[in-house]
Amino acid sequence: MIAVLIYLLSGLALSELLLSDKRIAIRIWMGLVFGCVLLMWLPCLFAFAFGFTVSAQYCALAIAGLLALGSLFLIYRKKLSLLGPADEADWRDRIGFALSLVLTGFCAYLLHTHVLRPETDGSLWVGQSTYGDLAMHLGFIESLFRQGTFPPEYSIFPGQQLNYPFLVDAASASLRFFGMSLRASVILPSLVMLLCVFWGFWLLADEITGKLLPDLLSWLLFVLNGGFGFALFLGKYPFSDIFSGYYTTPTNYYSEDIRWVNVICDMLIPQRTTMAGWCVLMAAVYLLILAVRQSVQGRGRREILILAVLASAMPMIHTHSFLALGILSAVWFFCALPQAGENGNAGVLFLNYVFYGLICLLLAAPQVLYWTMDSVSTGNLLQWNLGWVVGASGAINNWFLFYTINCGIVFLAMWPMLFFLRGEKLSIFLGAAVIFLLSNLVAFQPNLYDNNKLLYVWFMLTDILVCDWLGSALSAIRPSVLRHVMAIILVFLGTFSGLLSIGRETVSSYRLLSGEQAAAAEFITEHTEPDALFLTATNHTNAVSVLTGRNIVCGPGLYLYFHGVNYQEREQEVSRMYRGGEAFLRSAGELGVDYVYIGEYERAKYTIDESWFSDHYPLIYDRGGIQIYRITENGTD
Repeated sequence: MIAVLIYLLSGLALSELLLSDKRIAIRIWMGLVFGCVLLMWLPCLFAFAFGFTVSAQYCALAIAGLLALGSLFLIYRKKLSLLGPADEADWRDRIGFALSLVLTGFCAYLLHTHVLRPETDGSLWVGQSTYGDLAMHLGFIESLFRQGTFPPEYSIFPGQQLNYPFLVDAASASLRFFGMSLRASVILPSLVMLLCVFWGFWLLADEITGKLLPDLLSWLLFVLNGGFGFALFLGKYPFSDIFSGYYTTPTNYYSEDIRWVNVICDMLIPQRTTMAGWCVLMAAVYLLILAVRQSVQGRGRREILILAVLASAMPMIHTHSFLALGILSAVWFFCALPQAGENGNAGVLFLNYVFYGLICLLLAAPQVLYWTMDSVSTGNLLQWNLGWVVGASGAINNWFLFYTINCGIVFLAMWPMLFFLRGEKLSIFLGAAVIFLLSNLVAFQPNLYDNNKLLYVWFMLTDILVCDWLGSALSAIRPSVLRHVMAIILVFLGTFSGLLSIGRETVSSYRLLSGEQAAAAEFITEHTEPDALFLTATNHTNAVSVLTGRNIVCGPGLYLYFHGVNYQEREQEVSRMYRGGEAFLRSAGELGVDYVYIGEYERAKYTIDESWFSDHYPLIYDRGGIQIYRITENGTD
């Protein structure tokens, strides 16, 4: 907890120093974002020299402390006011903060129930949304913490560099060194980042609109987003299916081509990289808008430099957010160029962008070349794909109808809004529109569905612009009673599906690991080497890979395929090895297998010659239907 506070204090102090002319809400929000970035990046920088070890953690923490002290000293020397100038937007900021804090509190409850919730029998439980992704993230965290290998490799596919954006999990792994439990190390930084996302969206909306009504409308339609999927449950399906089925919600119903998921249920709570990416992206887009706006007026150098450093930190936080920011940056440059030329400031805009590009080239390009491009070269990434996942299940084959039903009010209102856009708001929309177009033309990864990580950036900005237009339209309605009724109808249509989906997520509960599996994992953690290699099944609910940080021969294709890893041959090897005999001896020797784990999943999936293993190797664990055999002398049992 103290470590988190030091990083956040450092970020807040930096924000006070660098953004002293901004109102206090902006400085606090930016400071929290800076603190999260420092938590994710500083330990990794030292890990290149020391490995991901306690030495790297304390060096990073010391630098964070020095940054905080140095910034506070400069603030004192410059006599900067910590309160800052009063602003008419302050009251809107307070409303946004209060709403965001309440929503973050609700998410705290979801995280409590969805992240390794312990039961009296020792079993560990999760929710519907975290049943799939959480196990992967927990494995990344524990392998970084236990093994200390840096740059990290897949513990579910040893020998393969971890190219997936891992920095949010590295932040949790860092907290493990300071005595935090695995569960707490996931929940605590998530709460800070979620607050940054929710409040950041509000502040970004306010920067674009400057009015309370569109701020509130766009915030509600973003965090409670949902299309017209609720209509399915007005006749075709009973409402009870929403709260009892597995992904049978009005925002996520695959067989009905309902794919525009609620951001809380399916983007933020389960997808930690998206959560961290949006935390930084909101701040980066805000700075980009300021930088472009001021560059047109002949200024903006400070904002562009801060933006450049923040953007450079993004590739291994969330590659999709980095790509989206790059698209917005390019489009908004060309949109701003004519006005900058009219003002005689085209050169300033150009030079600011040159500085921006050079810093990103220096700091971000090595990450892209070392991690991202390696992933592209090993898998089926970057392919032409027309129409995202439109009609994937054959239920909604029409493109316009698909987006109308899925995205609802925002997509429908976008078309008439276009006739009213001018100036900066038109530029903002054009940047978002290019993201939308590319996401409907190109598959950026094997899982087509993951293009939504780009599409939601289109949605964020379009939502703000649509609600700004709707707010103006509503303000013109007389009498006021009719105006309020229309506003309520809009909010209902834009949020009802999302609210139902959130309700389902709130009551969902699934067992990730049994008490017997958790006990076996505890034994493994205490009695085997941190870098030991286990032969296990390839299921994602794998106690060895999820809780111990140890390596397994091959993990689930559910993760590996979509990360571009060619895992199929090794997956077949696992099946052969469990039969024992020469096949096991040959492969175990080549791979360096130290232990064989046999539990319910292994027995259900493979033909296992258990008598052969018991005849040839010592049995070091035998409880609750789980046996572990030691193959080498690496163990410490």
